[in-house]
Amino acid sequence: MSKRRTTRTGHTLIEAMFASFLALLCALIFSATIPVANISRGKADNQNAATILAQKMIETARGEGYPNATNSRFVDNGMADNSTLVNTNALGIGPAGEQALEFTNVDSGIVDSPGTVLPGGRGFIYSAQSGLDMRRVTIIVMWREKTTTRSVRLTTLVANL
Repeated sequence: MSKRRTTRTGHTLIEAMFASFLALLCALIFSATIPVANISRGKADNQNAATILAQKMIETARGEGYPNATNSRFVDNGMADNSTLVNTNALGIGPAGEQALEFTNVDSGIVDSPGTVLPGGRGFIYSAQSGLDMRRVTIIVMWREKTTTRSVRLTTLVANL
């Protein structure tokens, strides 16, 4: 008579506990990265929104042409809130002596308001004569991310053609 050996197939309790531990470890690592990803996505969204606002304002200034690319005409054409110049250096977004008009509350069909699109958003525009028939228009869009002030600055030249 031959003895039959019984072999049992399956997993032991230790193998099941080890697999559960690995699954839990992976879940914890994944859940720890989600808040960092959300913060990074939010910062990127703000940067994109500010860049788009600045680009729209640049295109508006270009579309108005050389004769309207002055600080007084920005106010007359509704591209600035009022004619009061703001010191951008005091806000931490410009060099010493830079003065600009604020367009935080300007909301037209083309350009949205930085005050409504960005957290603590503000926008500034100014023009300077850069040549005989050329003006340099600068747009600055700033916003707050927690305790940090961020900004986007775009500049274009508008020629008298």
